[in-house]
Amino acid sequence: MSGNLWMFSDMLDDEDAKMIQREFVTYYEGADYYGLGLKVFTRLAHEAGAVYKIGKRVLIRRDIFEEYLRILRRKDDASEQDESMKSEDNDMRQGALTLDAQTGRMDIRFDLEEYYGGLQCGERMDVFINGDWRPARIEMGNGWYLTGIKTDRLEGLIVRI
Repeated sequence: MSGNLWMFSDMLDDEDAKMIQREFVTYYEGADYYGLGLKVFTRLAHEAGAVYKIGKRVLIRRDIFEEYLRILRRKDDASEQDESMKSEDNDMRQGALTLDAQTGRMDIRFDLEEYYGGLQCGERMDVFINGDWRPARIEMGNGWYLTGIKTDRLEGLIVRI
């Protein structure tokens, strides 16, 4: 066996071994081997640009078709990753930092009457600065400050937690 195929030889059956030797397949052979319906396989083969017509015979070039399948897989993986990132963002609540004058603690105001309930030192949050969300942690020294964020005033900063 040539290339790196020998590393997977224990996972290959006779059908795989025969298919590996072939550069071209027909619509029926391809649909059967890849486990796709005939219409789906035909559509994907045309989208991939892997269809070769020789007289009345139509052949699909396997390496082009398989590369197209890999590209589709990467696109699907990327879109799933985007969706999971969106859902993570939706789990976080967004509001504005404000100082609670009675307790002396920083708080997050979500709505007119809705507050986080007072922040503790070390609490993590994302801060919206210059159109970008940046991770930070709130701390108390000579006054309240955010680690990694340089600003004179915390009140009014948009945060999500």
